[in-house]
Amino acid sequence: EAINSLGPAAPPANYVTVALKKPMGIVFEENDEEFGGIFVLSLTEGGIAAANGSIQPGDQLVAVGENKVGGLAFDDALGAIIDSQAEETKLVFFRGSAKNLYGPTGASQDWLLGVIWSNKTFPP
Repeated sequence: EAINSLGPAAPPANYVTVALKKPMGIVFEENDEEFGGIFVLSLTEGGIAAANGSIQPGDQLVAVGENKVGGLAFDDALGAIIDSQAEETKLVFFRGSAKNLYGPTGASQDWLLGVIWSNKTFPP
């Protein structure tokens, strides 16, 4: 469903928050240069993320911990996960396409930050 049919921002149900130990078993890929950011290409079978069951291929990574990484280059976004010292690293994903997240009808940065800070974490 196109985000513009949902209004200026997707409902919170389009965002998934998890807290996972490393190694997580997530293979990330960079979005097209037009949008930036990274998305879940696949989950490693038997990995922590797959066992959690909340993340799906195609999910857009928007935050690591309390830090927004949506739109960042691959190395910068992935670096936020690598640099996390937490026992379990909180990840916030948007369930939808890069165009829906970053395009002209996507969420405002203020609204997105509110989702990052308020979204509940789904335990494994």
